[in-house]
Amino acid sequence: MKTKREKIGKVAEDVGQGYGTAVAFGWPDEGESRRLKRAGRLLAVSDLLWIAQAGLISWALGSLPGMFLAADDSLVAESDLTAAALQAAVGIALVALLRVFLQNRAETVARQTARTIQSRARGELLSVAATRSPSAEFPSSGAFAAHVTEQVDLLGPYYRNFEPQKLRLRLVPLGIVAATALFSWLGALILVVCGPLIPVFMALIGLRAKAASERQQEELVRLSGSLLDRIKGLETLTLFGAIERTQQQIGDAGERFRTGTMRVLKIAFLSSTVLELFSALGIAFCAVYVGFSLLGEIQVGTWGGPLTFAQGLFILLLAPEFFAPLRAYAAAYHDRAGGLAARERLTTLFPAEDNPRPRPIGADGFEKAGTHQLSSPPAIEFRSVCISHQQRDVFKDFSLAIEPAETLLLEGPSGSGKTTLIDGILGFQEPDSGEILVEEVPASALAAVLRRKVIWLGQSPRLFHGSLRANLLKAVETPAAVTEDDLWQALQLAGAETLVQRLPRGLETPLGEDGFGLSVGEIRRVALARAAMRKDAVLLLADEPTASLDEETAADVIDGLRTLCDGRTAIIATHDKGLRQIASRRIDLKSVGTVAGGRALA
Repeated sequence: MKTKREKIGKVAEDVGQGYGTAVAFGWPDEGESRRLKRAGRLLAVSDLLWIAQAGLISWALGSLPGMFLAADDSLVAESDLTAAALQAAVGIALVALLRVFLQNRAETVARQTARTIQSRARGELLSVAATRSPSAEFPSSGAFAAHVTEQVDLLGPYYRNFEPQKLRLRLVPLGIVAATALFSWLGALILVVCGPLIPVFMALIGLRAKAASERQQEELVRLSGSLLDRIKGLETLTLFGAIERTQQQIGDAGERFRTGTMRVLKIAFLSSTVLELFSALGIAFCAVYVGFSLLGEIQVGTWGGPLTFAQGLFILLLAPEFFAPLRAYAAAYHDRAGGLAARERLTTLFPAEDNPRPRPIGADGFEKAGTHQLSSPPAIEFRSVCISHQQRDVFKDFSLAIEPAETLLLEGPSGSGKTTLIDGILGFQEPDSGEILVEEVPASALAAVLRRKVIWLGQSPRLFHGSLRANLLKAVETPAAVTEDDLWQALQLAGAETLVQRLPRGLETPLGEDGFGLSVGEIRRVALARAAMRKDAVLLLADEPTASLDEETAADVIDGLRTLCDGRTAIIATHDKGLRQIASRRIDLKSVGTVAGGRALA
């Protein structure tokens, strides 16, 4: 299992260690792999015990009638006959109980392990989502919900039903063939010829099943995302008269999903048909061979003497169990197709190039981080930093020192590295080489502390479903300590006081998801007021805070930023020349030489 994981890159054993590769979700760790193998071994032992059980049954049915006849002729004592029958019955019952116990234990281990993998996959998905850069692209809410729910759910049947069958498939048919060959090499040959046909045809069908399952999961994600997007934009669709067209599009998407589901089911039914056909043929060939051998029509296939009734019965009892692991493997093949498709979709959900993950750093960095509370504006330093994205150098030998309480303006065209620099400070981006230090501590080690002491303003601030008051209180750790005056002071700083007073329910006015019901400028003002609620912040980071705003709103935001920058280390990435009035220094990132020298520009 570990080898397979390596095929998709250096997969993180813990969330956050997959730097430079896609983060893999839904893969079992070493302990979980061992438990799945143990479940497979338990199933295999349970099946192989059928050989002993079949031997007892065939011996009892083949030998006891002769012993009854001998008892009638007084050649065998009646007590001996009773003891033999009782021993056979007890032996069969004990083996049956042991098999049931092993099967239940195997199913319990597989089910618990699959549930653990699912829970861990959901936790890792949510952890990675929570640690992504604020500027990184994120899937739509509906698509992400589909990944966390439906696609993770598909991992359960795959690990619970399919994975344990692989070891069972390797051991049980070989054991049954060996037991059959003890009495009839021809019976064993029939099993050997018929058995492999099932996996061959199932593999061919499985290729189509996997492709159909992948298409169906993609359609599910698209459908989930589009439905939520249409609901969120219902007002806009109404204004543009696009309701009927949207209804038709949703109907078409639903029909495509229905058709895809039926296509997957057709393949599943086809696999069941192939399975039952070859299993029935294999058992029928064995039955025909045994029957004609007992009638004396076939004299070959045994090791010398003719096939006895007990031996023939033993072979017939083993034949269906020879195909049982093959049938279980094939029956779980649909679960395999769905599980593998889901795992691949989850693995590519957060490409590493779009969201580089921090590499683990040494214990020294964490030890230093533990002593920092960041009670004052921090000094930040970039030392010979190299960062590349998609084989393109963003920074090369980049050095820059930012003094405590300094307001630094980052300028430059799109792609020059403004957002990357901010991500590096927050610990979302670890450099390929060099160091990003906050108070002489690696930024990635101090990230957890720093993010609780930072004011963040982006060009697309996110407001949440709930009241305006609840959105403002998300910036503070102890909402109960916030007074009404604190809220209105923050709104006044952001120029949003009049806006809230104009709302029908004031601070209790409910907002839709992403601030639905407010304009872009109003959302930006509310986000600035929320930022102002974090009074203990020592660092301010802003990424295009005035983008797409009218002059009046932009002026209010700039005035609010001027107040928030006071007494804090502030870094603002922008194209807006109006923000130059609040900066103590500005850096043009379009020139690597300028950046490396850290020179202030006039």
